[in-house]
Amino acid sequence: MESPAPITAQLVASIHQPWRASVRECLDRWQRLDAAARASAYLVLEGPEPNLRRTLNAVEIAKLA
Repeated sequence: MESPAPITAQLVASIHQPWRASVRECLDRWQRLDAAARASAYLVLEGPEPNLRRTLNAVEIAKLA
């Protein structure tokens, strides 16, 4: 049986510099942002299928972190 592909994410603290990494790495980076940047950032979770994405706002990111 084939194992599922790992979920990747994009942390967008600046529209000009989205940062793609594992979900854990994005959450760690989000926690290191200053309060204003955390409040305006969002996290895009990319599923294993094309075009399968979920976007989380700061409140939802905080629940995961």
